[in-house]
Amino acid sequence: SVGYANGIRVMSMTHTGEPGFIIYIPIEYLAYLYNDMRQKGTHYALAHLGHFSVNTNRYEFLSWTTYKLNILFFPSTYPLEKNQDDTDFIGRESHLPGAETAVTRRFTMFILEDHNTDLDLWPWWGEPIFRNGRYIGTTTSSAYSYTLQQHVCLGFVQHFDLETGERLVVTPDFINRGEYEIEISGQRFRAKAKLYPFSNLFVQKWQKDATELGDVQSK
Repeated sequence: SVGYANGIRVMSMTHTGEPGFIIYIPIEYLAYLYNDMRQKGTHYALAHLGHFSVNTNRYEFLSWTTYKLNILFFPSTYPLEKNQDDTDFIGRESHLPGAETAVTRRFTMFILEDHNTDLDLWPWWGEPIFRNGRYIGTTTSSAYSYTLQQHVCLGFVQHFDLETGERLVVTPDFINRGEYEIEISGQRFRAKAKLYPFSNLFVQKWQKDATELGDVQSK
């Protein structure tokens, strides 16, 4: 319970890839609790960040939202293979055939390399993805990464036979060996493909920020 509100659930879940919590509040208490948290949160510098800040954070960690997860895609489509183990869970059997079957599309992160955020149009979603000059999919979402100071695009990479149009296997090696471009309003920009986030860059930045903050506090 919080204040006069009860039935609240706090769950250790995150939509940004970092440790975090989600608060589930009964609708009848929502307005009251929102105002109460805003008032008491001023002591802790609580502030509005907005929905797009959530997108920025989750894209840096190659996280996804539920509309990218459905019955048409198996866990092996996403960078989840390292999380698959022998732990039993409801519905696990229905995923095993998909995990064993050849993957014909993979969820991939793209970092725009020669894109000028001040002069060029920004990506949004639905931009064509090209591998070695050949169309292989579209982006599903995009955002500016303040950590990388570059635009990050997420999308599915596919592989088709040139003659038959048959879907072919998309392996991590296929992703890593390609040269990629993202087309924004008719203009193509070079992009670097990654199956996993640049976590080491984030750790380095956090360590640098912590060191600078410590230096400021010691003065």
